[in-house]
Amino acid sequence: MKNKLFFFLLFLLIFLFACEHSERQTTSSENKFLTFWHTMNQEETLTLNSIILEFENENPQIKIAAQSVPFDQAQNKFKTVAQAGQAPDIFRSEIAWTTEEAALGYLAPLDNLISEEVLKDYLTSPLNYNYYQGKLWGLPQVTDCLALLYNKRLFKEFNLKIPKNLKEFTDIAQKLTLDEKKRNANDPHFNPDKVMQYGFYFPGKAYWYQVFMWAFGGGLIDPLKQKILINNQGSLRALNFLLSLKRKYKCVPQEMDIQNAYDNMMAGFKEGKYAMIFNGPWSTSDILQGKEFKDSRNLGVAIIPKGEGGYGSPIGGHNYVISRNCKNIESAYKFISFLNSPENQIKFALKNNLLPTRLSSYKLLEKYKNPILLGFKAQLDVAKNRPIVPQASLIYIEFEPNIQAALLEDKTPQEALNDIAWNWKKLMGW
Repeated sequence: MKNKLFFFLLFLLIFLFACEHSERQTTSSENKFLTFWHTMNQEETLTLNSIILEFENENPQIKIAAQSVPFDQAQNKFKTVAQAGQAPDIFRSEIAWTTEEAALGYLAPLDNLISEEVLKDYLTSPLNYNYYQGKLWGLPQVTDCLALLYNKRLFKEFNLKIPKNLKEFTDIAQKLTLDEKKRNANDPHFNPDKVMQYGFYFPGKAYWYQVFMWAFGGGLIDPLKQKILINNQGSLRALNFLLSLKRKYKCVPQEMDIQNAYDNMMAGFKEGKYAMIFNGPWSTSDILQGKEFKDSRNLGVAIIPKGEGGYGSPIGGHNYVISRNCKNIESAYKFISFLNSPENQIKFALKNNLLPTRLSSYKLLEKYKNPILLGFKAQLDVAKNRPIVPQASLIYIEFEPNIQAALLEDKTPQEALNDIAWNWKKLMGW
């Protein structure tokens, strides 16, 4: 009897141990570890990390290993590891990269994961960047556009209103361009060699040129008609207009430091040296650190003035994509859906001045009456998509240096635009 009891207890202990071990194995096997590469700056990363912590608390079986990757390295780094089948599970892709990544077969389609209701909640323009060959390859995390940023103090000092068209813009830029003598003694004579304040600063970049290009009726590429638009008459008038701001109106710096142009633009605007610039929502956190904008109410955000061809501003942003080699695609989608919830988009909007991509996010945002975000949203409503083609990120290879060559007067505007067009035809295979 004792022997039977001993063996029964031994069997029971073995059974309980096996059950516990099995439960541990099951729990362990259910844990999902997802790798996530992103290109967010320090302020955005703080917001991201707090959201990741919330997600992990709500989903203890899913752990997120997030890694920040420098923006200028991210695209090539992702393509390299994806080609080797070792891509991170989730990647924050710049909008111009997404179609190329899809065309190369590096992404997992999301069509079967997203509901029609959620899909309809996304703004059309940023969502468009996620489609390629009829399939959805990502979710738009954040969108942006260039808007007119201006120093309200200077506008008030000179009793000026926000320019509505490019003629008004040019007139105001001239009035706000001052040398020391003109400012202090109200002298009508102007010395462009001793300027202390310029009405406008243009950073000499192709991305910023697109503002004027569209305003004058120019264009980039029409993939449906297989037509290059960069060297049409509207694009040419835009480039000549930019040159006239320096030559004729003298309302921008006469010398252009191409290598440091963006940093110079930001520093000068923050110090009150430049009254107007064009920039995106990503720049506002930095701008509000400047001495001119310690009081955030001094930063004005408005729609870029209209030209003869309409409004011009490129729509940018980033998408969340899932790599094809991800072993837990449903968990990865659950995570990016959480990141992109209206409530979490609002956190990025309020803490980092970033534009949400969902209609419901803007409904939540209305109660905050944030003038910076509302200004950018008004600009976004009249902004334009860039070409949605796999070569989208490659067009700037020839675009940038040729635009800069024209602005530095090393090439004529027509020569520069013709050279871009010729290279784009080869790039597109037309």
